[in-house]
Amino acid sequence: MLYKQDWETVKKRFELLWQNEILDRCCVSVPAPLDKNNPYIETPPTTQEELKKWYTDPEWILKRNEERFQKTYFGGDALPCIFPYFGTGGHGKYLSNTVQYSPDTIWMSPAFEDYDTFDFSFQKNNNDVFRQEVNTIALLAKEGQDRFFVGSPDNCGSYDALAQLRGESDLLFDMMDKPDKVKHAAMRVVDVLLESGDALFEAIQQNNYGGSIHGGYGTWAPGRHWQLQCDISVMISPEMFREFIMEELRRTAEYLDFAIYHMDGIEQIRFLDDILSIKEINMIQWVQVTGQPPAIQFVPELKKIQAAGKGIVIEVYKNQIKDLMEAISPKGLYLRVIDAATPEEADDIVRFVQQNT
Repeated sequence: MLYKQDWETVKKRFELLWQNEILDRCCVSVPAPLDKNNPYIETPPTTQEELKKWYTDPEWILKRNEERFQKTYFGGDALPCIFPYFGTGGHGKYLSNTVQYSPDTIWMSPAFEDYDTFDFSFQKNNNDVFRQEVNTIALLAKEGQDRFFVGSPDNCGSYDALAQLRGESDLLFDMMDKPDKVKHAAMRVVDVLLESGDALFEAIQQNNYGGSIHGGYGTWAPGRHWQLQCDISVMISPEMFREFIMEELRRTAEYLDFAIYHMDGIEQIRFLDDILSIKEINMIQWVQVTGQPPAIQFVPELKKIQAAGKGIVIEVYKNQIKDLMEAISPKGLYLRVIDAATPEEADDIVRFVQQNT
């Protein structure tokens, strides 16, 4: 592979990661700028028209990512990957393309008030938004063959997608006032996710050596691989999580071969036992949210995750590595170091991890 010449060794590490085993050390991703005086810096446009092209035009996506690859040292198990970002919970757009673009993200505006009259049907061969995304991904995957990876879009979190389609506050009230209608609607959104999934995985499979990759985490897997999430859950109780969210997570995880749950903040700790009870969830992404305590303060929870047979992927600063590696097992652990300044420092970090695995 052009940008990752030790790919075959990295591939073996990822295969073992999913089995909670190690080849020579735990997985560690340490990207760094090749030239600290000339790092890659994204400069998105500002108008809606230009931002739409920034996010969706394959030539623009390819150009800026090629520049990023050329300026990046992929230390350890870091992989050159395009993450085609069309919005979080992006499968909601296949039902209503009411999209607002910003330099940081893509949002859907609320699209309905009446569950009975809103059209939740999805025809993947006739849906213009979906076809455009598949075609864009397929083009990127073709260009990237043996050069870089291409991930799936951020089609995750069907309740989060529904919250955008309905409006977050309205959905929360509906969960109390119209629970059956909410559950039915959420399962229809899950249907959309799964019905669109086969074409998305097919578009990237050859580019990904028969597997798939999460573009945000850099986790490669030898099969169908997505993240699961429910960020809206931070506003509901454990009882409501079990009543509403668990069925979504089960259905999505059962569809996948390798599933990561995106645990976005310590507010979701109250759901951890329920999440861990879903055997098809293979790994937890522990997010160190700004303003919350660092992960090292949650060693009992991290050990609980590992005791349940799940892996852990976590973004860390270099000064956190030693304490974390002393506290939890390297088996099934994937550290994503985000503050290496030079290739030399990246290599030093990888050596430290190997010596302490």
